[in-house]
Amino acid sequence: MKDLNDSKSNSSEHYTRPNRFSAVSHFLIGCGVFVMCAGIFAIAGAMLAGISFEEIMSGVDVLNRIEDNPLLLKVFVFFSSSLPLIIAAVLVAFIIRANPKDYLLLRAPLNHTWFGLSIVFVFISIPLMGPLLELNSLVDFSAISEELNTWLKNQETANNTAYEAMIGDKTTVSFLSSILFMAFLPALAEELFFRGFLMNVLNGVFKNMHVAILITAVIFSFIHMQFLKALPMFFLALVFGYAVYWTRSIWTSVLAHFINNSLAVTQLYFFTDGNYDEALSLENTIPVYVSIVLAVVVVALFIYIQKNSNTKTENFYV
Repeated sequence: MKDLNDSKSNSSEHYTRPNRFSAVSHFLIGCGVFVMCAGIFAIAGAMLAGISFEEIMSGVDVLNRIEDNPLLLKVFVFFSSSLPLIIAAVLVAFIIRANPKDYLLLRAPLNHTWFGLSIVFVFISIPLMGPLLELNSLVDFSAISEELNTWLKNQETANNTAYEAMIGDKTTVSFLSSILFMAFLPALAEELFFRGFLMNVLNGVFKNMHVAILITAVIFSFIHMQFLKALPMFFLALVFGYAVYWTRSIWTSVLAHFINNSLAVTQLYFFTDGNYDEALSLENTIPVYVSIVLAVVVVALFIYIQKNSNTKTENFYV
């Protein structure tokens, strides 16, 4: 593999440009590295939380063991979920001998106008997650399988319980640690892996950024294992994907993702007393006519940026 200049671009940047077969191999390498990192750091996080290796191997419920210690719980979740995404994305770049800054889009947006419009696009889109969540609730999983429906509800309850447990007391230190571990680090990790590595490598596989954004959004919503919220998560992933596409910078989606997470944390601390279900119910309070107006504005802004942006992410794979 070698680095070649993009003769079609006025930029002086260099990109690693493997063929499609290499792009597929990079995808497989990335998945393998992530699985390896997830296993290693989950064990490391559990041991850091005071759980022995023997207990871990016996299948002890780590979250249940440390749910009374919010800070320890936050650290464990970071080790088991966010850190593997960060390490895997960076490791893959080095393994395939790509420049991490270019490969993972770790550069500033090239144009302030498109950056600003992309951020506006994201935040006009976020209120639509409420109606989409309500639409998602209409899916009757019990019609497929009662066992599946029960498992999904139990999974959702477990996730919500863990999220509420991380809130802890309502001190300033607790709030700031939640902003770090529940807002910033997950935003950085997920955007680095999904919009940095995965969207880029799928663009190389399919040679079409729209397909790459779509498939990345599907994987993003699936890997969270929260199928009762799959539709709004899929939509949000699409929005983040296009924000990166239009600005050639992952920092666009990191910022948007971080602010979205911070608003959720702030809501839990100051408006719903840590009740996650109540926080979700607040998202469904937007009147139907407001949702329709927002949807029209989102579509119009999408068409405008898509048609006029001159800083779209290049296809790194030829």
